Amino acid sequence: MKVVIILIKKNIKNDKTKNLLSNQKGMALLTTLIFVFILVTFGVALLTMTSNDIKLSALQRDSTEAFYIAEAGIEKALWYLNTPEDNGGEGLEWRPNEEKESYPAGSTNYYKLTVEDTAEQDIIKITSRGVVSDGNKVYGSRKIEVEAKKAISPSPSLLVYNYAIATEGDLTFRGDIEIDGDVHSNGDISLVSGDTEITGEATASGVLNQLGSANYATQMYPKIDFEYYKVLAINNGSYYETGVVFNDSTELNGIYFIEGNVEIMQNADLNIINGGAIFATGTITVTAKPTINRTQTAGYDNPLAIIAKGDISLGGYVDVEGVIQTEGELTLDVTTVNEYIKVDRGTVIADEGISISFIGGGSGIDISYNPNDPNDPNLLGENIIGTGIEIYKIISWQEID
Repeated sequence: MKVVIILIKKNIKNDKTKNLLSNQKGMALLTTLIFVFILVTFGVALLTMTSNDIKLSALQRDSTEAFYIAEAGIEKALWYLNTPEDNGGEGLEWRPNEEKESYPAGSTNYYKLTVEDTAEQDIIKITSRGVVSDGNKVYGSRKIEVEAKKAISPSPSLLVYNYAIATEGDLTFRGDIEIDGDVHSNGDISLVSGDTEITGEATASGVLNQLGSANYATQMYPKIDFEYYKVLAINNGSYYETGVVFNDSTELNGIYFIEGNVEIMQNADLNIINGGAIFATGTITVTAKPTINRTQTAGYDNPLAIIAKGDISLGGYVDVEGVIQTEGELTLDVTTVNEYIKVDRGTVIADEGISISFIGGGSGIDISYNPNDPNDPNLLGENIIGTGIEIYKIISWQEID
């Protein structure tokens, strides 16, 4: 009897286990819940990823837009620098400090411009920060910094060499001086003494003392591309890294470029031929009464004769055909017997002023350039190689911050 009862109980237990294992009630609901949970998880993850992608895309878009706005600021700064005030620009001396402008005009986006001088001569630093904003909040900001160096750009519209005498500064005459051609000063013109005779028109942007018309429009003159002529001299084998002293009979054939000062001593007999010229990064001066001759030889189209970044001071026995030009002051001085200065078929130009003096028993000072004379070189309106207007050109570029 005991054995039968035990078997019955064991069978009952096995049946319950089989029933429990075979019972599927509630599994469908559990599976559905798990599946829904997985779907929700994937959905939330997808939405989060999509939202992040949208935000990253917006950030990238705003950052890229800010970069292009900063580049536009650099271009606008160069335009301001390289365009004279008369034409709507600011000129080469413009130095703003975080000047803000909307870009495009009327929008809430903008760039800020700063222009600074550097330790290196003729090199400036331009900084432009482009900003994307709604007027309250900034969404993107990029900053670009460039260095720009003064260079010479050809300018067909420039009047070029159309004056016998021209200067950015003041022009002073002392003594009996003959000028055949037009004369202009962006400063004042003064006749201190003597009887200067000008066959052309004398004009000045400033004051005129006894000569011509005042309050005349400021004129632009060609600038010399020293780097261009330096390369020519190097190729010609006539480049000098230090100053030069001329003290005897010397013939200059071609372009001579001197780093530093040039001194022409009393015993010098300087003969410049075949379209030759002297270019100096320093001054050009004479001691006592040297002889300087320069002929505009047929077949050579270089009209530039004596050119310097520093002051030029000439005297003695000077007979030059072509252009004498300096970024400093120009002094032509005849003070002793038999001396003379003659500039023919050319012109004299100086940035910082010109002083012409004929005092004493010399043969005089005669400057002649008449574009209407067929014997004079046709410089009027010509775009002479190696001359033009000063502009700033980019020499380095980087993004900062």
